[in-house]
Amino acid sequence: MDISVVVITWNKLGLLRECIESVRDNARSCSSELIVIDNGSTDGTGEYLGSLKDARILLNARNLGVSRARNQGIGMAGGRYILHLDDDTVMHRGCLDRIVGFMDSNPEVWLSGGKLLNPDGTLQPSARTFYTPRVILARRTPWGRTRGGRKLVARHLMEWWDHDDSRTVDWVCGACFCMRSDAVGRIGTLDENYFFGMEDLDWAFRVWREGGLVAYVHDALVTHVYQRSSRRLFSRKALDHLASLARFHLKHGFRYPERPHEDGAALILD
Repeated sequence: MDISVVVITWNKLGLLRECIESVRDNARSCSSELIVIDNGSTDGTGEYLGSLKDARILLNARNLGVSRARNQGIGMAGGRYILHLDDDTVMHRGCLDRIVGFMDSNPEVWLSGGKLLNPDGTLQPSARTFYTPRVILARRTPWGRTRGGRKLVARHLMEWWDHDDSRTVDWVCGACFCMRSDAVGRIGTLDENYFFGMEDLDWAFRVWREGGLVAYVHDALVTHVYQRSSRRLFSRKALDHLASLARFHLKHGFRYPERPHEDGAALILD
């Protein structure tokens, strides 16, 4: 098996249907399987998943959080690569083949992410630099709307780059990220202490620390119906997200492993 596609879902039945259809209509050259983990949905998702004949399904009785559910999918996966997709994504034709081809051509890459697009076709920045205290401040306070704050956020989101080549980056967002299965054996699964958010950042950090590369794959396209509910400062998701960010920096601090592009020179990959 070339690639296992793991989709975690919670109460997004309409979007989930589109996501699954896009996965079904995707692979042409590579062999793939679909695994769907439902985190205790109450909107009819369980009944819908029960009707699927071409997917492996696990129904959790309650919401276990993103990391635990993704680890369940990792445990079920039989592919050389494990692609995690959010349930509000739609893969473009050829995406799976391009990710598998890229990972096959670049064995030093242990983690990769595709190019995310907004529903209107514009770029959705998914390759990021590691956080600094000033970036966190700019992302979470009104200071981010000042000229200096906007510049910091733009640099963090790598907005200076046209995203039309594949290269190493600090980390890629979990809406579409592909693990090398043998790398999971080396560095472990996702940290289940993160309930919502930062499990993708943590895994990328561990990849760099253990000598692997993290890369952005510019021609593996995925539309992401991004709903940043964590932007509302006092929402439950925002608090979970902030707790995960705090956990990451308590665990790792602000000292990051060396990366080949750290001096600003990109490592372009085929």
